[in-house]
Amino acid sequence: MDNPSPKAVRRKGLIRFAAGLAVFGIGIAFTLFLLPRINEQLSPKGLMLFAFPGAYALAGIIEIITGVPFVEFARRWDQLKGWQRGVFGTAIVLLAGFIIISGFAFFASF
Repeated sequence: MDNPSPKAVRRKGLIRFAAGLAVFGIGIAFTLFLLPRINEQLSPKGLMLFAFPGAYALAGIIEIITGVPFVEFARRWDQLKGWQRGVFGTAIVLLAGFIIISGFAFFASF
């Protein structure tokens, strides 16, 4: 199997992230600007559609950070032992929470 270079994977990840973000932005604009004009609102199922472009964009972020195609990353993750996935998963969630809280604190100081 031919392994693409990390640079090519990161470029593909950037495109994936930008496309997911663009579709998500269009969806937000549609929801905030068009639907109120026609007195409609999304159902919970309609709101769940936002998960698809968001997941696509997050897969792009993983490719940008790691330089590994998402499918390969998933395969490697599945090969970890259960306790390793638990430790890494918990560390990732704690790091993400720290980054989010730090961002709120930084922007709240203005």
